[in-house]
Amino acid sequence: MARGIDVREDGLVVPDSVAGSLDVLFDGQRVWSFNPARDGRPCNGHGRKVAWPKVLHHHLDGRAQVSLVDHVSREVLHTQEVCFRDSAEPLRIVDDDGNPLSVDKGGRLQRDFSSTEGSARAEIMDALERVIADLQQQCGLDVYLMYGCLLGAVRDGTMIGHDSDADVAYLSPFTHPFDIIRECSRACRIMRSLGWTVVRMSGANFKVWVPLPDGRRCGIDVFGSFHVGESFYVTGSLRGRLDRSALLPFGTVTLEGREIVAPHRPEEVLAFTYGPSWRVPDPAFHFDHDPADVRRMDAWFRAARRRHRMWQDFYKSPASAKVPEEPSRFAIWVQERFAASDATVNILDVGAGTGRDAAYFAARGHRVIAQDFTAVGLRQRQDQRRELGLTIHQRPLNLEDLRSVLTNGARFSHRPGVRQIYARGLLDALGDSGRANLWLYASMVQRRGGETFLEFRTPAARREQKFFGPHPRTFVDPDVAEREIEARGGTVVHREVGRGLAPLGFEDPKICRMVVRWTR
Repeated sequence: MARGIDVREDGLVVPDSVAGSLDVLFDGQRVWSFNPARDGRPCNGHGRKVAWPKVLHHHLDGRAQVSLVDHVSREVLHTQEVCFRDSAEPLRIVDDDGNPLSVDKGGRLQRDFSSTEGSARAEIMDALERVIADLQQQCGLDVYLMYGCLLGAVRDGTMIGHDSDADVAYLSPFTHPFDIIRECSRACRIMRSLGWTVVRMSGANFKVWVPLPDGRRCGIDVFGSFHVGESFYVTGSLRGRLDRSALLPFGTVTLEGREIVAPHRPEEVLAFTYGPSWRVPDPAFHFDHDPADVRRMDAWFRAARRRHRMWQDFYKSPASAKVPEEPSRFAIWVQERFAASDATVNILDVGAGTGRDAAYFAARGHRVIAQDFTAVGLRQRQDQRRELGLTIHQRPLNLEDLRSVLTNGARFSHRPGVRQIYARGLLDALGDSGRANLWLYASMVQRRGGETFLEFRTPAARREQKFFGPHPRTFVDPDVAEREIEARGGTVVHREVGRGLAPLGFEDPKICRMVVRWTR
């Protein structure tokens, strides 16, 4: 046992003498791993304090025996009985079916391979081989094992226990980002045509989702890799020097008893990827990419995804159940304006969340398209809307991505008819660039007419307690919003500010409502 370790509700304190990757076990189940030197901060001269991952916050309610174990030596360094939030109920980190969950390298709660039965592993390997074959034979890509799958194969011949997905890459012959994007787009189209569920992650990588017999699904990530000048790149912002001879001609490695295509010298590729200590298991590992490399890859292939992870995690957390099912007061207020014309209205609900207001409009006979840059919230009540016979079309929109804004704006601006834009709480979630893109989007969509309905918190609500707790928010001054709208050709035809407009539980923030027209 190591002295000086303490487990608290707000985190863990570890003495400076403890180093390396540590596993955190709740009643024997690994739920998280961390490295105190990398993930902690000095704690009043008494070692380092490491905060609990945000994704665990909603689950830390109950009693558990918490153990810290050295990941490499398996030495138990500390064991302590902890009652989180003064609850004596057993604390379990599991999914709805009782399967154990752990925090993965991306900060998400997932079922990792350590809790995957042999039959499911065989299914994953079958799918991996089929995906590789289709990428090679149907898409014409030079595919090889990469990242965690390659690491597990070379180090142990098995999937890494704390991993939760499979990774392959393909070596592109192209050296210009535009050609690389075209190549990836073509591969996505072909894989979808073959029946795979494909999610585009950037201009040069995508994910293939594979259903498993135990009811969950496994993601197979497909990363683009290429040379530009003397540098070798792998999507995920990995860049450095790696000679082609380390990759070609491809060989094979053994993974879960199967021969899988791999780089010619996999050890060199792993050193390039993870550094010289790649042979030492480290479930707390995370990349520390040069910010210049991240910016370059963002400019080439990625759209900004500001706060995307936060909303994904929120809608997957128990807190999302607190979102009311009834329509907001703002939706009722907007419907009263629609009812005055006694006509069916085309509505774009931008930043639709769970779709509760979209469902309200659809129930009144309007044609509604719900737009958001995460579909997790909309999926939550999909069955309920289906039972009520409500039709709501869904279309992704990322207001931080100019390409998404322009393509969606052009699509709707060329369709006949007038569309109303409804955006409740959207400005609360956008930065300056996102707001600028919203004004651009609205001005394109409503070139034939229509109004943009906005409701958002004002700066007066900044320091007030929030019903959904602390998370990043933007508090826009109504004068600032109006100036931005007018600078882009819009006219604010209605504006009101006050409390009592959007109360929720104990929260009654000072709210601004605006109605904007983009035609004279």
